[in-house]
Amino acid sequence: MKRKVALLLCLALTGTFVFAGCGSSKGDSDGDGSGPAKESEGTKWASTDETFNPLEEEDAITFEELREKAGDIAASDKEFSFAGNVKAFENVVWQEIANGYEGFAKDAETAGRKLTVDTTSPMGESDEEGQLSILKDQVRQGVNAVLLSPISDANCLPGIEAAHDADIPVFAVNNEFNGADMFVGPNSLEQGQIAAEWVNEKIGKKGEVAIVMGMAKTGVTRNRTEGFEGWFKENNSDVEVVAKQNADWDRSKAKDVAATFLKTYPDLKAIFCNNDVMALGVVEAVKEANLELNKDIYVIGCDGQSEAYDSIRAGEMAATIDSFPYYEGYMAAEVCYRWMIGQDVPRVVFTPSKMLDSENVDNTAEENLGWENPVFE
Repeated sequence: MKRKVALLLCLALTGTFVFAGCGSSKGDSDGDGSGPAKESEGTKWASTDETFNPLEEEDAITFEELREKAGDIAASDKEFSFAGNVKAFENVVWQEIANGYEGFAKDAETAGRKLTVDTTSPMGESDEEGQLSILKDQVRQGVNAVLLSPISDANCLPGIEAAHDADIPVFAVNNEFNGADMFVGPNSLEQGQIAAEWVNEKIGKKGEVAIVMGMAKTGVTRNRTEGFEGWFKENNSDVEVVAKQNADWDRSKAKDVAATFLKTYPDLKAIFCNNDVMALGVVEAVKEANLELNKDIYVIGCDGQSEAYDSIRAGEMAATIDSFPYYEGYMAAEVCYRWMIGQDVPRVVFTPSKMLDSENVDNTAEENLGWENPVFE
């Protein structure tokens, strides 16, 4: 399956962009906010050989802090084309992130800006070669920036190198990877911590829990798992993580993993899943084991999918750590645009996450986020 989201106008921006190797961006050399600076040495891009961990960036800020710091979106008459490249449209999270890119572009158009966003995905979340091929095609098209969410840490590296050779910045959206010039997305370590704190209170601060993990070769999997496990250790909780296993973001695999967990550990009080797709599979396993959801055991997901919302309303899934994917995409496009017109933007911008359960699942995303659209000068 391949889908494209096309918007507004599409023209290439001429000129050379500067991105310091240390990760800090620079504004327009004339200070008028009309575009990124130039320097005689040429463009410097992030290295694909150096590990990029957003959690280690000292100047990382939240999206709310960025808006406070940068203020309104500066005036610009330049024309830009962004390429979105997400894991798979079969997962509604990636559909919503792409819709968020579109939402920002539409608001930019209404404000008189000239911007195109064209988002594409491979056939599925295991189609690593397909995603790389798409990225190489996007680079050949001569876009001004790429908003990339790769399937694994390494599958898109040749395409990232090609982008840098063509002086095209690559923005990591949702999950980090080597060679990313900037990162916009949730703090995935914090998401695991949020889940652990919620579970700790629900199960009375003691008992056995398990984790169903995503693909082993992605930072999101590692960070959400580490955050969940680490919170119990750091807070001297009597909750013990007795099992964890990868299910590769797959619902059917997660169901099978959970079925094994439930047989091996009959006293399990909660299962934390690295995403909602797997959590929904775990719910099926719990029901087939004739256990009562939200009484015998709690199932917690991550991402904030619409199907997860429905499951929570039905009293099945207990909660999801919502990363508000539509607004995550919107924020990523806004951050990219701000940087392209020369506003001061740090290398890492964390988007918000929030635990949603039966108490707040019926609120709108705007209410849960306290969302306000940006102001264009």
